[in-house]
Amino acid sequence: MGTIKQTFAGLGLICCMWLQAGCTEVLVSGTFAGAGEYYRYTTTNVAEKTLMGTVSQITAASRDALKKMDIQLHAVHSGDSETEMTAATDELDIRIAMVPVTATATKVTVNAVQDHVIKDRATAAEILSQITTELDRSRSSDNAVPRIYIKNECHRAIGVIVYYLAEKNEPQTWQTRGWFNLASGQKKYVADNHNRYVYFYGETQQTDKLIWAGDFFQWFEGKRYGFFKVDTGTTLVDFTQTFTCD
Repeated sequence: MGTIKQTFAGLGLICCMWLQAGCTEVLVSGTFAGAGEYYRYTTTNVAEKTLMGTVSQITAASRDALKKMDIQLHAVHSGDSETEMTAATDELDIRIAMVPVTATATKVTVNAVQDHVIKDRATAAEILSQITTELDRSRSSDNAVPRIYIKNECHRAIGVIVYYLAEKNEPQTWQTRGWFNLASGQKKYVADNHNRYVYFYGETQQTDKLIWAGDFFQWFEGKRYGFFKVDTGTTLVDFTQTFTCD
């Protein structure tokens, strides 16, 4: 029986090697392989897709995807024409190959193999799906627009006007918004931030006013106000302008 079993297994391998196109698996079961036992040979059960992104972006997304799936990353090898990541679970050896197609597109192939022979297409497809998800998430994060907030740390209620650059794409226009009324301790979102410089004017709402002002004058609701200039920095992240009574 052992000789017959090995003979059919060998024939299965030869069949797949000879008929590479479309040959995904050969099953030898039942009488020849024993009850409930089978051998599976496959040559094409991999997951493959061209994604929009550079090799470095795909590599970063692949790292995040493997971490999310609790798959151990072993190594990353970068060659002239291909970058390869190797990883593993308790049962699978995983290879992710990345080949640039254009400057902004990369062909990704995921191969998950058990016992050096059995290819797990379902796991390979899920890894590729998670890479795509992480790439989209990273892209959305990169395109997120920073926000401008104001916070009142004065013990009195205040009103604030903001002068800022609106719209990320052309045509860009400077706009004035207000009044933003804040009770003591309150924080409010006022605008999206598309420029490192933002201008503010603030005042308390009682008769004996406290004023936060500067020498940059703009009209708002028929009156000129002197705004003070704030540099939010070159990184354009969320920014909060605080108003205090000190």
